[in-house]
Amino acid sequence: MPLPMVHLDIARRIIDLGYKVHKIPQFYLGIISPDAIHMRKDSNRIHKNDTHLIPEGKTWINVGEKEYFIFMKNFFSKNLENVDNDFLRGYGLHIITDMMWSKQVYTYFEKKFENDPSPVQDLRMAYYNDTDILDQVIFNESDWRNDVWEKLMISESNDFIDYLSKEEIELWKERTLHWFDEGVSRHKNPIKYIFKEDIFKEDIFSFVENSVDLIMREEIY
Repeated sequence: MPLPMVHLDIARRIIDLGYKVHKIPQFYLGIISPDAIHMRKDSNRIHKNDTHLIPEGKTWINVGEKEYFIFMKNFFSKNLENVDNDFLRGYGLHIITDMMWSKQVYTYFEKKFENDPSPVQDLRMAYYNDTDILDQVIFNESDWRNDVWEKLMISESNDFIDYLSKEEIELWKERTLHWFDEGVSRHKNPIKYIFKEDIFKEDIFSFVENSVDLIMREEIY
């Protein structure tokens, strides 16, 4: 699904539109934390589905948006008294973004990959090649990254319900904060399938802007 810079861009746009966040560092930490499952030894797809609240036996492709929005509203209501509210809403925003990305961008990527007569990588590696290079480009070109990074650095990690430990979240935060330090992606093949304009195009399709609009319109929070 989208890598950290896309998630963080959506988060800061929602704040700019007036969504009330009391502790912005915790909101940003929440939006990257579902992927902290990668810091767990021997984690697998089942663990990732758990932290991403994917219904058992389903994938994002066959989860209905309206149905899932209702589920997420109930998830927020159920847990507001148990965890930091801003972290919780950031965490939920990550998951909703993943669902929409899967339906819009990932299915688009899959079709392009399947129609490629000469792929140079398997599907998984081709996906991460393109998305990691794009995430590095977004980081390099963003005028908002320093503000977000400063807030992430002072965020406080804690156990999250029974999904993630404080240690896993803290390790993922540190990984994210330093992932872009080299200034270039670790992947070196030219982008073939997902280009920057596919995410930020201003006319027909803009994943980031459309996602922000839908999230605010549905009043998921």
